[in-house]
Amino acid sequence: MRASRALLPMLLALACRAGGEPTVAPTDVQVQRQGSHFSIDVVMHAAVPPPLAFEVLTDFDHMARFVPNLSESRVLERRDLTWRVAQKGAAHWGPITLPFESVRELQLDPPREIRAHALSGSAAAMDTLMQLEPEPGGTRLHYHAEVEPGRWFPPGLGPALVQHETAEQFSALLREMAARRAPQGVSGIQPVTFCRAETLNCRRPQPMRAA
Repeated sequence: MRASRALLPMLLALACRAGGEPTVAPTDVQVQRQGSHFSIDVVMHAAVPPPLAFEVLTDFDHMARFVPNLSESRVLERRDLTWRVAQKGAAHWGPITLPFESVRELQLDPPREIRAHALSGSAAAMDTLMQLEPEPGGTRLHYHAEVEPGRWFPPGLGPALVQHETAEQFSALLREMAARRAPQGVSGIQPVTFCRAETLNCRRPQPMRAA
């Protein structure tokens, strides 16, 4: 039974890949654990240009619509390219359900980089970095996180749960990117305008034409 539960996320990921949807498998997520501290790395390919990938990754006011483990997500404050974001949700893995919440401060460098620092919430400490680079056919996404959970996890459970939740979140984000690129997937959500106060240089991600 334990082996079946451990294999279930990987089998589901393989099924999604077979169907042609953009998917991140739990095995794509690299997790290093030192005591209670987790380091997380995952590299992904999004078949969309960096401005569209950045648009989806920062669409916090609508993110609960397309990321399944989020119940609430909103931007509390925007100060130029520094945002404060609140999110709530629950991680589900087999019979385990763990509610979580966070308030984070983000430093945005569109469409290249997103840095986030946890101000409060379920994690004792959390810092993340998402880097976007253009590559043939779309965008290379490299996500790195340093996390100190606010609760203790058994040695065998913690990394597996982190892999599953990270893969589930980014699979949902990649699917939303693909949906916004396709003409039939247009959501009607308006792109966010990013402005630098010191230059008044506002940049709006441009909608992509169908290939």
